[in-house]
Amino acid sequence: MLGRIERVSGQACATPEAMPILAKLALRTGVRQLVIMRSGVASSLHLPGGIVLLNRSLVEDHEDPAVAAGAVLAERARAALRDPLAELLEAGGFLASFRLLTTGALTRETLDRYSETVLAAPRPDLPDDLLLAEFARAAIPSTPYAYALDITGETTLGLIEADPMAGRELEPVLNDRDWVQLQNICG
Repeated sequence: MLGRIERVSGQACATPEAMPILAKLALRTGVRQLVIMRSGVASSLHLPGGIVLLNRSLVEDHEDPAVAAGAVLAERARAALRDPLAELLEAGGFLASFRLLTTGALTRETLDRYSETVLAAPRPDLPDDLLLAEFARAAIPSTPYAYALDITGETTLGLIEADPMAGRELEPVLNDRDWVQLQNICG
């Protein structure tokens, strides 16, 4: 699936130094794999199989790794509401579902149709309570992510005021060295 996404969006960013850091961030946020994309993904996207794609701006343009972690948590919450595999099968139609059940595979055309559809569609909004539960589960503050979405905080006030980690002493999402290394993943 990732290869078909890259056909539309361009190649993912990767360096040998950043791969263990991505794995650490994936573990902290509860997904199988994180991939940083140069372009094509507006912000973030959850693929079947526990893969989350992040636009490079989420790591390059912010000083706090909680912003990127928040985008991953938002995708986890979206996946809990609507399974990415169900979206893939819906995009492929009945024949894609039947083929997957009988052969365990999907055609390249089905994967292409899904990747083109999902990259063009806006990400659905999430209820604050669902998103805040994800932040609490991961012990990551929601405030940095909220301000990244809206610098004024007006439209994300619920995530700021009800931050489940406000006033708590927290382990950093990533240490400074790892965060700087990750910010340079796309060169």
